[in-house]
Amino acid sequence: MKFIDCNHQANIIHQYIDEQLHHSYLKEYIDQPTIDRDRIFFLLLPFMNEGRTFNKEIVQWISTAMLLQIALDTHEKVTLSQHDSLKERQLTVLAGVYFSSLYYKILADTDDVDLISTLARAIKEINESKISIYKEEYKNLDELLFSLKTRESAIVSNFFSFFHEDNWVEVVEQALLYKKLVQERDGLQRNQDTTFLKALSSLMLHSSKSQSTPLTNTNEEYQLLETTIDELIEKTKKTIHSHLENKEPLSPYFKKFIVELLPYANLQPLTKLYAEEG
Repeated sequence: MKFIDCNHQANIIHQYIDEQLHHSYLKEYIDQPTIDRDRIFFLLLPFMNEGRTFNKEIVQWISTAMLLQIALDTHEKVTLSQHDSLKERQLTVLAGVYFSSLYYKILADTDDVDLISTLARAIKEINESKISIYKEEYKNLDELLFSLKTRESAIVSNFFSFFHEDNWVEVVEQALLYKKLVQERDGLQRNQDTTFLKALSSLMLHSSKSQSTPLTNTNEEYQLLETTIDELIEKTKKTIHSHLENKEPLSPYFKKFIVELLPYANLQPLTKLYAEEG
């Protein structure tokens, strides 16, 4: 499947999801959910083999995974902020439940019981990772980062495993982690208060107290958080590049496909890739 064809298929899936999400009453009170195009492209990877026919089932499979992710992301938006009315918060919760029900309905219509079970396992993994971050159950930065990666990629990685495409799990997990870290850095710069930033801040403060020169003010804390996130972003970017350099997929086009999906990572040209492309 060439990129232009893949983009066309992504448009079909995007439109289908958008139609499923439309609810005039909810739209009146809460923001329209964002449909992440990168995730659609990632979820298309198992179906990019030569000669694979793109059909309605693939649209439904990918759409259900996307709807589930949107439902979980919607629940993340629930806040106790005084700026949001009780009605808005209640409707945000109900919207998440509504989007989840769409996922069950579509898969039930296609009799894909096994896929429901697979994605249910992903929900469990995501909820466990959320609890770990919220309750600060990690021991170090690596464990916190692992929880964040699980929260962001469990649906995609379980989806890949279901369709026996484990070869791409690791690189896509890192790509989704990279994207989330960039979002968290942007959130920090806009003074947003996220569960991950709280967890990271707590970890940094705990680490500084055990050192001879602990943090003394909020500005130092901010600088340390920003520096730490930048280092994590750079480390993840290098990991993605390393995975792509060492991949030996059925077609070198797969590598180029991933690079084109990650323009925000500013990945350097893959010499091995372009030598293969010739």
